[in-house]
Order: sequence, then structure tokens, then C-alpha cells
Amino acid sequence: MTQNLLAHAGLAWPVPWLQTLLCALAGLAALLAWTPIADRIATPLFPKPPTLGAFRGLQQSTLKLVIGIIVAWVLGGFLEELLLRGVILQAVEAFFGQWVMPGWAATFGIVAAAAVAAVLHLYQGPRAAFIITQLSVLFGVLFVASGYNLWAVILAHGLYDTFAFIRFAMGKSRYSKDTATAPSPADTR
Repeated sequence: MTQNLLAHAGLAWPVPWLQTLLCALAGLAALLAWTPIADRIATPLFPKPPTLGAFRGLQQSTLKLVIGIIVAWVLGGFLEELLLRGVILQAVEAFFGQWVMPGWAATFGIVAAAAVAAVLHLYQGPRAAFIITQLSVLFGVLFVASGYNLWAVILAHGLYDTFAFIRFAMGKSRYSKDTATAPSPADTR
């Protein structure tokens, strides 16, 4: 019973792990290539930079960075993908699959999951939520293109967050300095 639920969510143990890894790396490459484009699209629509104060700790020590990456793998890579792709995308696709062609049903599922991702990330501000919406569409496409293999998406998401956190901590992100120099809410009281 539990195995059937996990398999339905996309968490069946992938027989070809190499194929799963290659799908994850291809997805990661697409995400990394699209990120600056997503930012360019979002910036004129939402001029205020993302609010990334919640990630300031990543810049304070290597230990906090490592803990942040572990938390990102658990919350973003695993739980977020399980919810967004394993549950929401597939539930919306199954619902619409009764009335529309399968490609359209999958598209509706991808869009619904991306909309929920936007809401989950509103704490980072509208620009970040819009960028994440675009990236979430790519995660959804990867999920469907990989044959509903959630492991490929989990790996891609975890690796993406790892790269993003390291770049942010090292001051290589476009938004690293904005967050590092901005006072935290505690500093303004």
C-alpha cells in the first residue's frame, strides 16, 4: 500500500539511476540558464528587489551555509517537490484529464503547481515569487518529461538550491549585497 502511494507520487525507486541523474543534470542546466532570463523578465514588472533577509545567515558562517543547504534539500528539494509535483501537479492533471487531452491536462497541472510555488515564496517579495514561478514551470516540465520521476526533480531542485546558496553566501549573487547591507528587522527597532 505505502509502496503504491510512493510510486504514484513519483517516488518509485528508479531502476535506471543513471538516466535519473542525467535528467536531473539536464534540468539543472536548464534552470541555471533560465534564471538570469527569468530575472530580466521579472525586474521591469516588479522593480523592488527580492527580500532575502531570511537567507542572511548563509553569509555569516560555513556552518550556517551547510545547515541551510541541508534544510533546502529537505524542505525545497524533497517536501516542496513531493507537494507541488507529486501531489498538486498530478491531482490537477488527473482532474482535467477527464475532459481534455493529456498534454493539456499536464499543462494545467504544471501551471497549478507553479502558482502554489509562487504563493509559498511570496515572503521573498513579488519579484522573487515571479522568478520562482518561472523556475517551477521548468521543474514541472522536467517531472513530466522524465516520466513522472520525482527523484530527477528532487535532485535538480536540491542541486539548484545548493548552487544558489553557495553563490549567495560568497557574494556572487546579484542580490547578495542588497541583503548583506540592508538592516535586518531587528536592527531597525
